[in-house]
Amino acid sequence: MLSLKGFLLIGGFILSFVTFGSAQTQTIRGTITDYDSKFPLTGVNIVLYQGTIISKVVSTDEHGNYRMENVPVGRNMVRFSYVGYVEQTLDNVIVTSGKEVIQNAQLSELVSEMDEVVVTAFQQGETRNDMASVSARPFTIEETERYAGSRGDPARMASNFAGVQGADDSRNDIVIRGNSPGGVLWKMEGIPLLNPNHFNIPGTTGSPVTILNNKILSNSDFFTGAFPAEFGNTISGVFDLFQRNGNNEKYEFSGQVGFLGVEALAEGPLSKNHGSSFLATYRYSTLQLFDLAGIDIGTNSIPKYQDGFFKLNFPLRNNASLSFFGMGGLSKVDILISDQQQQERDLYAQSDRDQYFDSKMGITGLTYSKTFSANTYMKSTLAMQGNQVIAHHDLVYRHIGADDNYLLDSLSPILDYTFREGRITGSWFINHKFNSRWLMKAGIVADALLYYYLDSTRNLDPSSDFYYDYYTRWDSKGTTALLQPYVQFKYKPNDKLTLNFGVHAQYLALSKSLSLLEPRFGIQYDPGHDQLIAFGTGLHSQQQNLYLYFYRKQDAFNHPLPPHNIDMGFTQSLHFVGSYTKLFSQHYLLKTEVYYQYLFDVPVTVTSSSFSLINTGVGFSRFFPDVLANEGTGINYGAEITLQRFFYKQYFFMFTGSFFNSTYKGSDGVTRNSDFNAGYVMNLLGTKEWTVAKKNTLGIGAKITYEGGHWYGPVDTLQSEIQKEVIYEDASRNSLQFDPYFRFDLKFNYKINAKQVAHEIGLDIVNVFDTQNILSLTYIPNDDDPSRSVIQENYQLGRLPIFYYRIDF
Repeated sequence: MLSLKGFLLIGGFILSFVTFGSAQTQTIRGTITDYDSKFPLTGVNIVLYQGTIISKVVSTDEHGNYRMENVPVGRNMVRFSYVGYVEQTLDNVIVTSGKEVIQNAQLSELVSEMDEVVVTAFQQGETRNDMASVSARPFTIEETERYAGSRGDPARMASNFAGVQGADDSRNDIVIRGNSPGGVLWKMEGIPLLNPNHFNIPGTTGSPVTILNNKILSNSDFFTGAFPAEFGNTISGVFDLFQRNGNNEKYEFSGQVGFLGVEALAEGPLSKNHGSSFLATYRYSTLQLFDLAGIDIGTNSIPKYQDGFFKLNFPLRNNASLSFFGMGGLSKVDILISDQQQQERDLYAQSDRDQYFDSKMGITGLTYSKTFSANTYMKSTLAMQGNQVIAHHDLVYRHIGADDNYLLDSLSPILDYTFREGRITGSWFINHKFNSRWLMKAGIVADALLYYYLDSTRNLDPSSDFYYDYYTRWDSKGTTALLQPYVQFKYKPNDKLTLNFGVHAQYLALSKSLSLLEPRFGIQYDPGHDQLIAFGTGLHSQQQNLYLYFYRKQDAFNHPLPPHNIDMGFTQSLHFVGSYTKLFSQHYLLKTEVYYQYLFDVPVTVTSSSFSLINTGVGFSRFFPDVLANEGTGINYGAEITLQRFFYKQYFFMFTGSFFNSTYKGSDGVTRNSDFNAGYVMNLLGTKEWTVAKKNTLGIGAKITYEGGHWYGPVDTLQSEIQKEVIYEDASRNSLQFDPYFRFDLKFNYKINAKQVAHEIGLDIVNVFDTQNILSLTYIPNDDDPSRSVIQENYQLGRLPIFYYRIDF
């Protein structure tokens, strides 16, 4: 393993190229708009504070733009105030010498303009979404990089929030309040994403590596329940992502090299006269460096991936804008058991076969937005995207030679599949503010879904008359449509009370499934003394993963039957959430939430069994469904707490705790723990910064995660031998639990502000204590050692140091 001395040598080599200068300054600028209508506000007062001292004061022009020049590097406080609007304060605006700070803001209009009205920080809106009442929080680019162990990944960052668990070191799956990760909706600029990850498996929303580059994101929202009416086709959670525009006045560049990849970013004006801009990124994996350094990444096969993003933004006349964007990723890995001379631990391998895996994802779109007046705003997006997964497996026959090493006998093809999915999506909405009390938002998301599924495999059951014959499990292609109209309202009778209510509808043409009226309701009340009480409820539905509708069983002659789950309906979930929030001395926040979710119409097997689709959506394997019916149920309930100290006087900390129960019923009518019923999740994390030479900063962050173990049950050894994978006894499913999960992460970073250039050197050490956490059970053939069990424990990643160097100029 790479030693600390090695990291210091690398750091010293990089520092030798750094140019130090005198105290550096930078520009802060942006646009201020109305929170609801997005109309630019003229004459907004912007005050910059250095500590408690006013440093600069400016105001917005007729287009809502402002500019502050010669701002010293470091953390600054910016306050926005405007007559008739709620004052907004940003405590930690980070200024570096390498890049201008584009700090936009949206201000909420007061219902009453009387001077004596006192409005707390809560009523300015914590999220970008103006209809959010509960179970929602914003996140920024800085947050995705601040937390130890997050690796710049929005999904791994979100696992620190209350109600979220992500105790799988090898993947970024997000389990929210005991729900399947497959229930998470990813949206970008209003467009549902097929899968924003490399190495994605059909039916899942997680993977080892994200395609999303956090540096292209603007402030975004994350929801864990009782979503506003605009969000559909999800019962678990929502990542509502927004892209930032490139700098439209100045060319800027970033470069980063580290163990996870080499990446570059460029942005700047296309036309300074018209304010148009571009933003582009590219990343290529360098995981080979881990192998050279002797660092365990869970596999001896080197995954290869690359991804990129671009956005072109064109401001138009009369408060309109047009933008083009695109994102894509390529990933490939060959996991070769046949090359092994000794049995090797591998989180991603099956011990009896070579696997060749290739995936591609791409999306491109066009967005048009326009503010018609101080009261009306419209946005529409049209996008095309595609996702492809190709896999091939060879069964490995080998024996142990005289030197106790494996010798390869032969390879036999056993599996080939190609899954392609496409989506053409139109998303449109309009915001109209009738007055300071009433706001309406109405829109529709329309998807044309394209699919092509082809899969052939060998029959590996030796008792079958067709042993080792090929048969087809999928052979379908076609198109269908998903429609989701919605309308929602926000009503503020006064500055203390806000009501959000609306309805969502959903129709899937493939199965003729219709959820006509999904009511949503939320309320927020400010009793004063920096408190907020809120409640939210709603009915939510989700289609099943598209490939599950087309699985084909075989008849007695090994011939494929027609797809037998084509008529599956939506899974439904009813959410109830209550919350209480208290702000202490402007720097400490306490938030608690309690919730209850009732899931119904969940697909379960027609024959009596413990199976439920509630438990799918994670891992590296597809699911091969029997005949299913929407007759299953599930219940999730729990309590959450967040205690947070905002970044102030160069340090912050956050504690989150979730205590919950997640159960379900299959077609056998037995109540069981769901696969995701960890029972509790606790995170404690924090960061401390020190200023060095008045312009540089040293930061140290840490994170502790403690979580209940995964559920499993007794293994059916005979069926596991036949099917060459772990098969559990059906009747006693999820009656056993692994030991609790524990992980301690550390992060070190040093930021250097040289003249017009900023450098950052960082080291993120995941699982510092090299704790052995059990991930699952795995099937490992005896290989001429009959005394050894074929079922063994599979452990998560050990200590993983991630080094990086970044430059901005």
